[in-house]
Order: sequence, then structure tokens, then C-alpha cells
Amino acid sequence: MRFGSAARAGCKLDLSRLQAAGIRVADALAEGADLVVINRFGKRERDGKGLGFVIERALGADIPIVIAVSRANFADWIKFAGGMSVKLACDRHALDAWWHNVSLRAAARTAPDHTTVREAFK
Repeated sequence: MRFGSAARAGCKLDLSRLQAAGIRVADALAEGADLVVINRFGKRERDGKGLGFVIERALGADIPIVIAVSRANFADWIKFAGGMSVKLACDRHALDAWWHNVSLRAAARTAPDHTTVREAFK
């Protein structure tokens, strides 16, 4: 694949768009969520930037998060998450088993007083 003469190698993250998207997600968490999926925990999140505030809001609301964390960043993730973490194998079976366990515990607590995302898409 060939790119035009103005193309540069690699990609450049548009931080303002990432921040704006993160704000919309963080605001939506106030409405309730069953699960938050975030692409990865990296240097920006470790340093309190990027989507770190979304992760903090989900953790504070006791909303489970699925997030990829590299081996190099795993110790930083454990510190960031305050030890509230479960390490899963990177395969569908492990994710399904984890979600089954988490969703059963959540259902046992109390029924929500609003329609959850999961209920809306059933």
C-alpha cells in the first residue's frame, strides 16, 4: 500500500478528540453501565492522562472494565487499579467465564432501577 506524499510513518493520536470521547463515556457512566471496554492501558493512562479518568470513574462506580495491559505496563496497572484486577488469558473462553462470574455477582446484589445496556439489547 502506498500513501500520498503528505503521509508520515506511524499515526498521531488526536488528544483533544480522545479527551472529548472520554468525557462523553465518563458522563454516560452516570446513567449506569454493565461493563466498560477500553482498548488499552498505556503510558498516558499511567500518567493520569488519556482515558485514565474514565477508568477511575468506572472503578469508583464498581463497573467492571475489560482492558488490554501489556506486560511492560502490568505493574503500573496494578498500582493504578489499587490491586482490583483479574488477569485473564487472551482468549474468548476466559473472557466468557469471567463475565459469567461477574454478571452473576452483580445480578445477586440488586436489580437496577433503570434499563441496563444489556437489557436494552436483549
